[in-house]
Amino acid sequence: MKLQTTLLLLAGASTCVSAQWTDYLNKILNNGEKQVPMKKMEPEGHVEDREILIARRVMSVTSENWLSLVQPSAAVAAEELGEDAAATETEASTATPTEWYYYFTSSVVNGTKNATYWDGIFNDTVYTFARDLDVNFGKVDCATEASKVLCRDFYITSQIKIPQFYHLVAYPDKSVEIRELPWNMTTIEVKDQVNHYTQFHSSKEWKNVEAWTGVFNPINGTLRDVRPYAGMALTYYEAMPQWVPMILIGFVGRSIMTRVSRRTTEPTRAGTQPAPQEAS
Repeated sequence: MKLQTTLLLLAGASTCVSAQWTDYLNKILNNGEKQVPMKKMEPEGHVEDREILIARRVMSVTSENWLSLVQPSAAVAAEELGEDAAATETEASTATPTEWYYYFTSSVVNGTKNATYWDGIFNDTVYTFARDLDVNFGKVDCATEASKVLCRDFYITSQIKIPQFYHLVAYPDKSVEIRELPWNMTTIEVKDQVNHYTQFHSSKEWKNVEAWTGVFNPINGTLRDVRPYAGMALTYYEAMPQWVPMILIGFVGRSIMTRVSRRTTEPTRAGTQPAPQEAS
């Protein structure tokens, strides 16, 4: 009788232990299944998709390709195929102008106006228009040799002038308008800055900005061929220490004042000389 009781107790205990282990294993497995979709919803995947999308929409702009990028493909193709002027003019009248944002920055951020902050604003602007194929984006790295001439042509000759936003409109007749987008100095919030720059395309605010004209216009200016030399001279001038121009100005001013003082004192000296005596 005692033996049977003992066996019954052991059997009941083993059943309880088995049930506990089964519940424990089920909890582990169920928890594991619940954690799988949470890992898929982590933001890293979305960040990667965003970066890939931005990289696909932004073109690398250099001194060689900056103008060919903005030219409408229809006009370029017509020129290469040698189509007659009438057909080209008809197509140009019906085609849509091409819009570009050119962002001038530097991979060397020392001495710039917080280029990292503005790089983020540019990326957010690109991401806002990621699905809008009516606007294009180009990025110019003024620290590279491939873009230095272009930066000088746009008078970006020192790091304190970086970054800069430009809006370019290329018409089917191959004419291009360049506009320097004004800064939004009323806020430092990233969201407000992005909204400021997106309005130039979405609300056509670029039409309220005067286009770049004059003899130094890099496209059709009379002195456009002189711009590289003028930009190089401006680069060297801005690289000089501040005390060098002060010394030069002081030297020139002293030379001018010396000549002026000599001219004012010479008549006085001549008037004080005694008159020659007449011969007796």
